[in-house]
Amino acid sequence: MEQYRNACLCEGASPSPAQSSRVRRAFAGAVHLGTHNGVLAIAGQGFVSGTNFLTGVIVGRVCSKEQYGLYFLGFTLIVILIELQNSLISTPYVVFNPRLDVAEKTRYAGSTLVHQLALSWVAVLGLMLAGQVAASGVGPEGLAPVLWTLALAITFVLLRDFVRRYCFGNLRMMTALVFDAGIACVQISALLALAHFGLLTASHAYWAVGAACAGAVAVWFAVNRRLFSLGVSRAVEDFRGNWSFGKWVFASALLWGVSMNLYPWILTTFRGPAEAGVLAACLGICALGNTVLMGAQNFVFAKISTVYAEGGVKPLRSFMWFASLFFGVPMACFCAALWFFGDPLIVLLYGEKYAGNGLVVFILSMHLFALAMAFPFSRALFAIDRADLDFAINFIALFVLLSFGIWMVRAYGSLGAALGLFASNTAAFIARSATFLYCSRHALAKEQAL
Repeated sequence: MEQYRNACLCEGASPSPAQSSRVRRAFAGAVHLGTHNGVLAIAGQGFVSGTNFLTGVIVGRVCSKEQYGLYFLGFTLIVILIELQNSLISTPYVVFNPRLDVAEKTRYAGSTLVHQLALSWVAVLGLMLAGQVAASGVGPEGLAPVLWTLALAITFVLLRDFVRRYCFGNLRMMTALVFDAGIACVQISALLALAHFGLLTASHAYWAVGAACAGAVAVWFAVNRRLFSLGVSRAVEDFRGNWSFGKWVFASALLWGVSMNLYPWILTTFRGPAEAGVLAACLGICALGNTVLMGAQNFVFAKISTVYAEGGVKPLRSFMWFASLFFGVPMACFCAALWFFGDPLIVLLYGEKYAGNGLVVFILSMHLFALAMAFPFSRALFAIDRADLDFAINFIALFVLLSFGIWMVRAYGSLGAALGLFASNTAAFIARSATFLYCSRHALAKEQAL
């Protein structure tokens, strides 16, 4: 894979007029985020975010706070596993795929599928073991059934995300949209049926999630099986290349995922699963902003990789600043709205049992704002092969958790968790933006010297 990582670097004299023209075209194409693919990416993410949001609302409103808290604990495990999958498999794929010819794309896609299945089986074994430990009395009551259900569903949940990232990496946004819409319809229908018959619990909710993902994944692979050329030896070779690039991305995702998703578990330890349910409901309100945010992230990350591959550091710097503003302006408006309407919204959607948590909702929205502003800088560091620095920055989140977050959670419950998350992401945003500016300035100087 080394030749693919280096394919975008120009050696020799200053750029020719043709090369300069390609740079201008790369940047011009990148800034048109209102194009067809950009709209489809946001619409597709609308189905994903909307499905997650409605699932949380249904479980939170129908079930007790304790059951919703258990559901949320399971959801944090899914988030961590998806982050690890993205770092080891999807992120290298999105970065390297634009640099390959047609034949290489098919073989590389087959390798990533082998990697994904291997990771899924590791996740299954880990969840089964965790379920057995929970059944022996470790952790909150009722956690074991959730973990065992997740062990059966997780392969299909991870495959669902794999298919989506594959579509994004190839800018097949309409395919991703149809795929996400199908899962949304099946999953929400199943949850409503369970609620209607009085059968909805945290573990049963994950049965519905797993079944919806399994059906959509089976149909997609039946239609698109020719896009993957499987080979074990090639998969091993590509894994070495992915690991060479992605080991820092993986370490970064592991560190960041643990630092961010430990808060509900710490909250459960000190205050019980009901308080974790409160945090889940507040995060659910903030998730209303995820449709535009995550849809834009999916499209922008692919564009960041393409811009750097085609033009180098200079157009990347310009595009990354534009992307930050693209995220920041709507998210600032969203935060302002939740300052006024956070508490009424949580009561409207989740019920009176969650009243009085408007301040928690607002602080969590500010955490989301900081996360959005940091995203382009993080992915730009990946693109210029400085994921090691992104990993180092994630120690800030761990430091905040250990020095400030645990104390705040113990003293103030869900409000303390919100403050810890906001502090972590704000500090990380400042560090990421400064680090990228420093590294890209030196990289640009090297490009101009060649």
